[in-house]
Amino acid sequence: MQKRVLWSLCVAAGSCACVWAANWPSVGGNPQRDGYVNPETHISAANAKDVKQLYKHKFETKGVVTSTIDLERIIGITGFHELLWTGSSAGDVWVTDADLAYDFKHVTVPAKGTAKSSAMCPGGMTAPPLLAGGSTVGRFGGGGFGRGTVAVTYVLNGDGILMPLRQQDGDPTYVPGQKLVPAASNVPALNISGDGTLFAATINNCGGAGNGLYAANFKAPETENEPNKPFKSPAVWGSVVSFMTNGAGFAGAGSTAIGTKNDFVVGMVPEGKGDVAGAYNDTVLKLDAKTLTVKDYFTPSDKEPAYKAGAAGVTPAVFAEGGKDYVVAGDRNGKIYLLDSTALGGSDHHTPLASTDVIVAPDASGSSGIFGTFATFADSEHGNTRWLFAAVRGPVAAKFAGANGATANGGIVAFKIDFTGGRPKLVPAWSSPDMVGASGPIVAAGVVYGLASGWSAKGTKPAVLHLLDAATGKALYSSAPAATYSSQPLAFANGHAYFVTHDNTLYQYGIPEEK
Repeated sequence: MQKRVLWSLCVAAGSCACVWAANWPSVGGNPQRDGYVNPETHISAANAKDVKQLYKHKFETKGVVTSTIDLERIIGITGFHELLWTGSSAGDVWVTDADLAYDFKHVTVPAKGTAKSSAMCPGGMTAPPLLAGGSTVGRFGGGGFGRGTVAVTYVLNGDGILMPLRQQDGDPTYVPGQKLVPAASNVPALNISGDGTLFAATINNCGGAGNGLYAANFKAPETENEPNKPFKSPAVWGSVVSFMTNGAGFAGAGSTAIGTKNDFVVGMVPEGKGDVAGAYNDTVLKLDAKTLTVKDYFTPSDKEPAYKAGAAGVTPAVFAEGGKDYVVAGDRNGKIYLLDSTALGGSDHHTPLASTDVIVAPDASGSSGIFGTFATFADSEHGNTRWLFAAVRGPVAAKFAGANGATANGGIVAFKIDFTGGRPKLVPAWSSPDMVGASGPIVAAGVVYGLASGWSAKGTKPAVLHLLDAATGKALYSSAPAATYSSQPLAFANGHAYFVTHDNTLYQYGIPEEK
């Protein structure tokens, strides 16, 4: 009850001092899509056995619910608070108390167009909401005592308008939006760089438009501490720039990843063509983050299978090591590649720094392959070993010394990235127990979170959450089956794992607090 009262008082009076910290601001956890949560102090390999389902929360909507993001910390007059933001294809946005599963706010984002819905082109809001990484110091959604930047959460409506919602009340009109993509586009995920450039990549040629990547810079308005006063400085949108693939859309649940210095954006295009790289064949493109011009590319030398719309695919991840950005990518042949961001494929654009053997062979339906997003981190407690985790759908073909049982349906696989001895190597480490429809993993405090979504080309099963030891892949916890399958990415923040199922239900897992 205290939290409900606090919210009402803050919205009505605008009088709460708060700090906002986006703990899980986007698909893949951050602009680099590295799936790494740090710090995490609640769940470890030692106590993962104590994890329980804490609640399930049903959203009432005529649409399909997106995955959730987490606004981890609000400091109000009664203490700390944590909020979840979840959208739907019908234009709903819910702001939910992460502890109480209580919807503080339900906003319907306006959209004029009504596109015919299909499995490939559902229309409406398809991307989860987005927060900028890091934290904003200010009062409850409004800026601070005195002048401050308006805190916003971004959503993309069915008309292709990127809308900054005021965080204090979800108001979609307070800060003006910007037309970013064609109406009725299918955008799996939004992304934002550290300097405020927003990215949206379209797939499946929805709305009668080709697939591409769109970007625009945004500077939030500044205001005094009183709510609804005129802006001290207005919101500023930069011009929209675009890059068309002339073929398939960018692969994976995260669409794109951004360099740690905000200077480039990368994505993998299964099929298409361009002036610089020629014919795309699971081509990793490095684009200038401001202009979206092609700066470099890598195309695997192997012939890829024929492209099928909706086929399994994975979004590249970016990580920094020794002051340099590296890119991890996967192709439809079931291989993973390590690339130097300054020369993605060497002088011939076909030579990676390292590659794996085939991990999972492609199948006729296109449903087998590396899926979703990667996770990677450097284990500072054990020699700073760099780990890489990937979700695999289909029988695992590669051999892993640390196999944890047969994987006829797939699961999570782990590699060590060895930078010693000159040229880097991707060293197979372990494979998880079997999972149906594995989704992109998350790693936090020595635990890998893997969602068996339950989806397969043969039919669906209820989703199951698995917690694995990051060093061995051994099962630490497996949930009871959910009511149905999941088609959205996994999320994690502040000791809680979240996923949504096809019946629009949000599940939260964690260790119960002592009363």
